[in-house]
Amino acid sequence: MITAQSVGKFYGESDQRVCAVHNLDLSIGDGERVAIVGKSGSGKSTLLNLLAGLDRPSEGALTVGGRRLDAMTRTEMAHYRLKTVGVVFQAFQLIPQRTAIQNVELPMMLSRMRGGERRAQAAQWLRQVGLEHRAHHLPYALSGGEQQRVAIARALANQPQVVLADEPTGNLDTATAGEIVDLLLKLCDQSQVTFVLVTHDDELAHHMCGRKLTMADGELVE
Repeated sequence: MITAQSVGKFYGESDQRVCAVHNLDLSIGDGERVAIVGKSGSGKSTLLNLLAGLDRPSEGALTVGGRRLDAMTRTEMAHYRLKTVGVVFQAFQLIPQRTAIQNVELPMMLSRMRGGERRAQAAQWLRQVGLEHRAHHLPYALSGGEQQRVAIARALANQPQVVLADEPTGNLDTATAGEIVDLLLKLCDQSQVTFVLVTHDDELAHHMCGRKLTMADGELVE
């Protein structure tokens, strides 16, 4: 499902160049759950951005689902972000002017799904995350846990092959974090997606994933 061969990501030029990821090799199978753990500045967020198609490798080959991300055009990369990968962010990243159901609808709208069908599917996803009664509330009227539930529903709305989670419980209290973890695992298992977690929390990595990789100084250590 995911392979990286000698992947590097650099910022800046010549003597000002910063190496965020260096000589990275990675292999993740279909349906596998993998955690990438590391301290701040280790390169784990850069790697997540590369896998999400939010950034492009400076060198090496990065393949997801048989497609080379490093060789994609901008249009192909946009389609990849829309159809292949779903991302759950620490800060939720909901659109504040849109209701819960409208936030979940957005990926399906961009995929040109018809209005009636996408509203029905968005409502179904909200039921799956236990928020059907909050469908027409704006994000400011939702708790942090509720906002993250909406974000999970949105990430899964287009039935991606890969779900990436960036510190998904970082802004939540302990009790709510536990609920979110259990929900995310249940939905990912039901959808049989490949799941990659980026976190600094070893306990969370152990609980959510079958394999843990440690990242330090831009490189992965198995």
